[in-house]
Amino acid sequence: MITLHRDGGRAWLEGVTGWSWRNRRSSIHAAQAAVMEALGEAVSYEHLVGVSALAFRMQLSKEGFCPSSPNAFCGYQCVARSTESLPWKVLVCGGKPEGEEESTGEIRRAIVDSIDRGVPVQYGREEDGIIVGYQKGGEEWLCFHPERDDGKTIAIETTLGWGVAIFTARREERPERGALAMAAFQQAIRMAGARRAGGYFVGHDAWDEYIARLENYDAVNGKASRDAILGNAWIYVCLAHHRACAASYLRDVAGVFPAVVAGVLEKAADLYDAISMHVLTDDGQVLTGLWTGEAFREQVKRLQHALPLERRAIAALVEAIGLAGQRSSAA
Repeated sequence: MITLHRDGGRAWLEGVTGWSWRNRRSSIHAAQAAVMEALGEAVSYEHLVGVSALAFRMQLSKEGFCPSSPNAFCGYQCVARSTESLPWKVLVCGGKPEGEEESTGEIRRAIVDSIDRGVPVQYGREEDGIIVGYQKGGEEWLCFHPERDDGKTIAIETTLGWGVAIFTARREERPERGALAMAAFQQAIRMAGARRAGGYFVGHDAWDEYIARLENYDAVNGKASRDAILGNAWIYVCLAHHRACAASYLRDVAGVFPAVVAGVLEKAADLYDAISMHVLTDDGQVLTGLWTGEAFREQVKRLQHALPLERRAIAALVEAIGLAGQRSSAA
């Protein structure tokens, strides 16, 4: 239950919580989920990662082990469908082409109005957080962000960053779950064969490029190498995490479809579960150490083992779409 509190010029919402990187690695979908949970909506984080198709994407920056590679807004974007699936309408402010931007004053007023209505606001930087209050007339925001104390305590923000998402009102109707799922599966298949999206390798090409870079990586000392090690670690743990979300989403949505389609989706879920829990990780525990030397060689082995399973999972999604189409034609 959200409660609005005021103390002088400070206003904030209680009943809203942040999140940790450890269990919600896509901050964009974690922010959407946090707002929905605070509003009492039954929308899970795993559902949002799945329906957006991020759960099925593999992507690697052309500029090395850039930690932007798993971000849902970068490269082959995986955001629109999760937003479409929400039970609330969303108004995005900021981040528009030059000449179309709203004024800073308008955006600040929209944020204040939303907090006064008891609705948190999503905001973006390199990663997303949520605004849960304001002070000084809206010149300062009270926020949860996973980069600030692991999302546990309120942080102060003074700038708007890359834009905000205002949840304006509950939708009268939402898209049908099966249609959204089919669109997610179709995007997963497209991404698998996409090869490139902007400055990123995508799909099976991204897997191949990732493995090749790790095989040839020279782990020398210096800032560039440390940055690469951190970026590599983030890309790897996000890949395992996203495939765990894929398994969860497929099992959740399988019941929407006829039994013959559901059975194929369950098989795909088993494959993604194996990738996330038993190939890329050991029962969900990722590699430890400095991600150099022997750890890199172990990582290559695991990725090489996972890629054939990935291809089989995508083939299962192709089969599921075909079976669903046959059932529709027969009907």
